[in-house]
Amino acid sequence: MSDNYQVSQQFKDVTIDNLPKGEYEDCVINKGILSEGNLSGYIFSDCEFVDCDLSNAKITDCAFRDVSFKNCKMIGLHFDACNTFSLSFKFNNCILDYCTFYKLNIKKTTFSNCKMTEVDFTEAQLRESIFHECDLSGAAFQRTNLEKADFSTALNFSIDPEVNTMKKAKFSTKDLGGLLHKYNIVVQ
Repeated sequence: MSDNYQVSQQFKDVTIDNLPKGEYEDCVINKGILSEGNLSGYIFSDCEFVDCDLSNAKITDCAFRDVSFKNCKMIGLHFDACNTFSLSFKFNNCILDYCTFYKLNIKKTTFSNCKMTEVDFTEAQLRESIFHECDLSGAAFQRTNLEKADFSTALNFSIDPEVNTMKKAKFSTKDLGGLLHKYNIVVQ
């Protein structure tokens, strides 16, 4: 346990300067401006980030264990640099543009109403994950496990079934073009 251990606390309008490095359990961070900050080595367990900006923060060896992000701006985060022990999170109404989830095992992750332009899911384990009403423009899916993942309400994705594991993944018939894009087929 670190010298700074916080449990069941509310933090509002914090910046990286007044959110000391440490372990946070069952805490709520509301309206935090942590962009460009260094969260390396922080531990967040059962925490909730609400209306926060974490864009371009350094999260090397940062632990996110059952963490919820709501209405957060999180541009350019390298989640693949996080501490992977018990890594789990969910995202609701977040901007995750240019984030990297390379090779992460984040099965059963829920992404709801998120903007996810150019997100890298290469070689990630996304089995049973949900992409509810997410804009996946330019998102990279290469050698990604998408078994039983739900894309039935996702938008603007382009996924090659030949290079991804997709057994029992769910898609809407209106968005089948996202699976056939490489064949230059027009689906109407």
